[in-house]
Amino acid sequence: MLPLQRHQQILRQLQQTGSVRSLELASHLGVSHETVRKDLAQLHDAGELERTHGGAVLPMGSARGGLPLPERAGFHHEAKLAIAAAAVQMVNPRDVIFLDASSTVLRMAEALPFDISLTVITNAHHVVVALAKRPNINLISTGGNYEDRSCAYTGVVAEDSIRRYLVRWAFLGVDGLDPRHGAMDINPGHGLLKERLLPNVEKVVILADHSKLGVSSSHIFARPGQIHRVITDRLADEENLKLLRQAGMEISIADD
Repeated sequence: MLPLQRHQQILRQLQQTGSVRSLELASHLGVSHETVRKDLAQLHDAGELERTHGGAVLPMGSARGGLPLPERAGFHHEAKLAIAAAAVQMVNPRDVIFLDASSTVLRMAEALPFDISLTVITNAHHVVVALAKRPNINLISTGGNYEDRSCAYTGVVAEDSIRRYLVRWAFLGVDGLDPRHGAMDINPGHGLLKERLLPNVEKVVILADHSKLGVSSSHIFARPGQIHRVITDRLADEENLKLLRQAGMEISIADD
């Protein structure tokens, strides 16, 4: 296979999944790990991707976190449904929970039992729409500056709103989860909102499919010690899981 053909396949997979791993690419392309490393270096120099430890992600301006919500929701759909179902099992009646504007958390909102009694605080318009008809949910929107691409609210008003509540569980999505740095978001407004939320949260739960693990993004909103649990899927790399556990995070693997 010619280098140009490999580059095209790498970029196609990157657009589909948001991140790639060097060892997996080498196996898929039938070439050595060193060949893949050189391919990624060339694509990085051309501005087509950003290198990470063990692989690559889309450039900051092109990453999935910058895509509109309907497009993000299509990535790893089955994994997100499984993760959402596992997250719902953590919620008890009369809990106060926060749901952010990530596509996986939206799936969780949709999976909540219809008659469960909860207080749900969210900055996500789609979560408000999903839960608006639930009779026993006290639904609180943060308000703030509306961002069309993410269908969510950010800014000073939203940040001020979340300081007023004590939250039992915060279920948060990420663009990257790294054992050294923690949970990251490519969108600075969303990252800052979640960072401001943390002092009033008892337990932080990260919902992240396997493509987000071991990946870095631009804005750190939760350090490893602030993260109680990570719920991911069965395709998660064992080495990534080991490092996350060593950093103090509990790991739950969602059933298919």
